[in-house]
Amino acid sequence: MDYMETQRTKLNYIFYLQTKESVDSSFIQLSEILNKLNISLLPILPEELKTLDRATKNHVIFMRNDLTSGQLFIQLKKTFFDLALLSGKVHLYDISSFSEIDSSQKYIGKNVYRYIPLPTNLKQMAMTIAVDYFQDRNAEVEWPGGRRAKLPSMNTQN
Repeated sequence: MDYMETQRTKLNYIFYLQTKESVDSSFIQLSEILNKLNISLLPILPEELKTLDRATKNHVIFMRNDLTSGQLFIQLKKTFFDLALLSGKVHLYDISSFSEIDSSQKYIGKNVYRYIPLPTNLKQMAMTIAVDYFQDRNAEVEWPGGRRAKLPSMNTQN
């Protein structure tokens, strides 16, 4: 294992989408718990979503716990999340006191959407996020075409 591979395995981060100018208390508490699990929680503004690296799958936490964040989520879903989730470039953790999104079944099948209802225990929520994150990071990529067909051998011995 060379130096770049070891560095890549140590960088574990999840984006936390801010709905206000300042970070809220749930971000600070969630960040402390995830830091113990070797995951950094990085705050990001909605305008910065389009500048994310498209070559890698990014994990984003969106907490919808009031009406303004709920309306912002609906707007971002139309402009960014629908396409990003369908293409598999974003894994969204939807932590919400509202119901899950309408088209959640097609996203759950692709393993790019996780709905966590509020109220919930913050430590349990962090463990769920961490397990999903590490399972996604360590998943083996399989060729979608299956196995190659084997031709019969030309050497026939009688």
